[in-house]
Amino acid sequence: MASSLSILDEDGNLFGAINVVDALVVLLVCAVAVAGVGLVVGTDNANTELGTTYVTLDLGTQPSYIVSALNEGDTYSADDESNLTITDVHLAPGDGQTRAIVRAELRGVADNTSFEYAGVQPQLGRQLRVSTSQYNTSGSIIDVGDGNTIDRDSRTVVLRDTLPASGADDVTAGDEIRLGGRTVATVEEVAVYPTGDADRHSVFVEATLNTYTRQGDQYFGNSQLRSGQTVILPGDGYRIEGEMARVGTGMDRDTTDVLIAETVSTETAEQISVGDTATVAGYDSAEVATVTTYATQNPDRERVFVGLTAETLGYGEQPQFGTTTVREGNEIRFRTDDYELSAPIERVGTLEQSGAATNRTVTLRMTDVDEVMADTLESGMTERAGGRTTATVTDVTVEPAIIITTADNGSVNVVDHPYLRDVTLRTELRVRETTSGIRFKGDTIQQGSTVVLDLGSVTVSAEVVTIGQ
Repeated sequence: MASSLSILDEDGNLFGAINVVDALVVLLVCAVAVAGVGLVVGTDNANTELGTTYVTLDLGTQPSYIVSALNEGDTYSADDESNLTITDVHLAPGDGQTRAIVRAELRGVADNTSFEYAGVQPQLGRQLRVSTSQYNTSGSIIDVGDGNTIDRDSRTVVLRDTLPASGADDVTAGDEIRLGGRTVATVEEVAVYPTGDADRHSVFVEATLNTYTRQGDQYFGNSQLRSGQTVILPGDGYRIEGEMARVGTGMDRDTTDVLIAETVSTETAEQISVGDTATVAGYDSAEVATVTTYATQNPDRERVFVGLTAETLGYGEQPQFGTTTVREGNEIRFRTDDYELSAPIERVGTLEQSGAATNRTVTLRMTDVDEVMADTLESGMTERAGGRTTATVTDVTVEPAIIITTADNGSVNVVDHPYLRDVTLRTELRVRETTSGIRFKGDTIQQGSTVVLDLGSVTVSAEVVTIGQ
């Protein structure tokens, strides 16, 4: 029976073919070769490093559940070598939802010349996904650079809007606008003015906004802070979607004296009193300081001159009363529970009519007056307005009116009218002397002008004949 195969023969050969020493040499060479391959691969991996950069993402408007979950420290891994971590959050009201701007740290593959996150370089406009266990969203890169925080600031703006009366009542200084548990704006001051619709008010809000810098400009959400842009402030019971009337400073509240004039019903004229205050949504807008009332040719209508101390805003070149620039000719509204005035401004910076008040002797004449009416006129009759005498009749002359008739033979005759009379009134009128002439009851008078006198029992309309001293 043959002997079994021996690993080493008597000469020391492996399996009778390879010397043991030679075999060890072969194994050593193979090991060195394998190690060499490993060193080459290891060198390539050593040149691939992980780096970090920061980006600002505009996530757009987001529903409330995402806003509530969105927070610093949220992370997302795009792949094994790409990781995103939110480091700062800016919220602002959007159109029905909340606009979210976040700062994020990106970990990705970097070398001496480039950085890649999820296989691409983070450039302006690229979309990046943010997906966590609570939400899934994406945003556009609007800034790339250093720093883990958004470049923040706070800016004062003045917003103007028109709100329903119920909403305007709720706007209050000190209101904090909060989103996702964060205060994003604070209402500092409020001014409310009437509009042509009693159910809607013009609202001005001075607010401090938490803003961020984007390419050198200040933004609140997606709104750049400049005049004319729109900002949304959703408060408790109201929603302001206001145009920025001023940026960087507040309303500069002040008071301005103005004089307005309007012809109103006699009932309204009797209701106007010094001290009347126009209150809109709980805010005072103006107060009556002076009232002067004059009769008109219509006994049911009177002309009133009302001096107002108005609550104005100084954010423009001229004071503003609501949306109206305070200058002569512009119309402003004054509304109380009892009456409303909507009248052009006669003067700014004063409560009185122009000119110095004085008395003048004025001769008036009326022609073809009914005899019965003429007989009611007598010396001593007066016109009074606001507790002051504006006119006094000092003398009355009544003469028959003249008529011209033609007889049957063709002759022309001048005869007295049987019942019509010509009346001459000598009066003492309270006038105002101005650089442009003499004014009576707010109108300039001269020879040929018509004036109206309410003498109590009768109202007369007469032509000015002479104006004396």
